[in-house]
Amino acid sequence: MKHKLRKLDLAQFYIQFITAVLFMWKVLEAEQFNFIGFSIALLLLIGWTLGYWRHRIVRRRIRKNGYNRNSK
Repeated sequence: MKHKLRKLDLAQFYIQFITAVLFMWKVLEAEQFNFIGFSIALLLLIGWTLGYWRHRIVRRRIRKNGYNRNSK
């Protein structure tokens, strides 16, 4: 179950990143600059970055403390 959750987490993680990048690209390629669209794209990228840092911190804690199925 642990590996399925890890794969699901990574898939969600990269889908969010791709969505943010595509939205930013669409806003930047537009004829007229759209401040609201740019702000949304920027917030999406910031959200992905925060999720990335959170993911790394959690992975480090798991590695540092070790993983034991029987412990709660």
